[in-house]
Amino acid sequence: MKKHTLIALLLALITVAPTLLSCASDPVETTPVAQNTETVETQPEEETELLPDIPALDFGAEEFMFLTSDANDTNGQDWMTYDVWVENTTGDVINDAVYERNLYLEETYNIKMAQSQGVTETLAKQDVTAGTGDYDAVMTNTTAAANLAQAGYTISMYDLPYIDLSKPWWDQGCTEDLELMGNIYFATGDITVIDNDATWVLMFNKQLYEDNGFDNIYDKVKENDWYYDDMLEMMSSAALDVNGDGKMLHTDDIFGFATSDDSGQGLFYASGEKLVYKDSEGTPFLCEDAERMVGVVEKAGKIMSDKMLTINTSVIGSSDGLRIHFEEGRALFFGEVMQCIIRMRESETAFGLIPWPKYDEGQEKYHHFVHGTAGKVVTITAAAQNQEMSGAIVEAMAAKSMYTLTPAYYDVAITRKYMRDEESIEMLDIILQDRRYDLGYIYNWGNLYTNIRTIVIQGKDTFASTWEKGQKSFNTAMEKTLAKYEELNAQRQ
Repeated sequence: MKKHTLIALLLALITVAPTLLSCASDPVETTPVAQNTETVETQPEEETELLPDIPALDFGAEEFMFLTSDANDTNGQDWMTYDVWVENTTGDVINDAVYERNLYLEETYNIKMAQSQGVTETLAKQDVTAGTGDYDAVMTNTTAAANLAQAGYTISMYDLPYIDLSKPWWDQGCTEDLELMGNIYFATGDITVIDNDATWVLMFNKQLYEDNGFDNIYDKVKENDWYYDDMLEMMSSAALDVNGDGKMLHTDDIFGFATSDDSGQGLFYASGEKLVYKDSEGTPFLCEDAERMVGVVEKAGKIMSDKMLTINTSVIGSSDGLRIHFEEGRALFFGEVMQCIIRMRESETAFGLIPWPKYDEGQEKYHHFVHGTAGKVVTITAAAQNQEMSGAIVEAMAAKSMYTLTPAYYDVAITRKYMRDEESIEMLDIILQDRRYDLGYIYNWGNLYTNIRTIVIQGKDTFASTWEKGQKSFNTAMEKTLAKYEELNAQRQ
């Protein structure tokens, strides 16, 4: 069941039973509603569950240990892994979906699911170095996964039995973008929803939007007519020096945009650009369209750096402070990760969710950035003692999650009012359909990505010189990484 099919069914559910949206933060218990024969004919048919290509296996009640992130491994408590293992049912929608999925895995393959939490990169390295084989799989962030892979601590997923990354429960954009030298060492998809939480999104304050008399922004998005220029124009119209003192102060005035610095990469990747592309043989190379890159960086820099329009963490020291600023009606747009919407569940602010705008008319799709140290991927260490079990359970877990965990994520978005309207649910589906996984960002070769991010945030007119100077160090660093993967490929022969 792909996400766009799922969202259609959920929207149909809203139409049939709008009372679901009247609930606040308590878990919703749904019961079948009696239907007459005419109504039944209009209901979507239940889709047959797609099963992974795994034979009947019995692992003799063996424990399957997942290494996952604790609060010290990521950006605090909000980013601990919560979707791999739970102890029991609690009535929480996602918790119970995880329990249901794991119970299925335990009963189907005769295993016992377990979890060990800590600093994943460090613990995985220690496990491989000592040869203890304590972990059957690891759920970690993309930066840590890349570090582990190039150092030879993890296994190519193409070498693991039963894993088929072409299946719909794997994020195909991730697979395509992250394959390197004919292999891929980590992947994501329905197996986790934390990559959804870590996706950069844009929200708008409905009252400010209405006060300014803007056209319906949801229609603009659906008509593929939502661009950087539109966002900048709306920001300019909404920004207001309330007390007329000629200064824009966060304590007094209304801004067009409230955001943390990470929206610099949010905007950059919204353009569809990446630092690294690959040729027909899969060999990576640095982006060659410098002219378009200049335009993207300049316009994104204007949005990010104009202090008369944009307020960021250099003024308000935290994302939560910016969120409160937005909730209080003092910013038209708010750019952050999806997880920040969960933090707004108690807010009475009327807001909508939209994709990041496109850069120009030549861009076919809306693209979205996934934060590298927050989003999660799955990988298998070289010390895993039973690779058949690792491959089978990871594949089966991803497949079953498409029918348990992912629907639960959407269910929470609807029934707990994280989203405030039907249109925002449609926007969520658009946002999750096409996300950027840039090797240039993940490996940060030659610090070129870091330097470009700084230019966007500060709105500096130094991209051309930075690009020219940075190419050599970028290519040198990339070649070193590729040489490491070539060595690993040779060892696999």
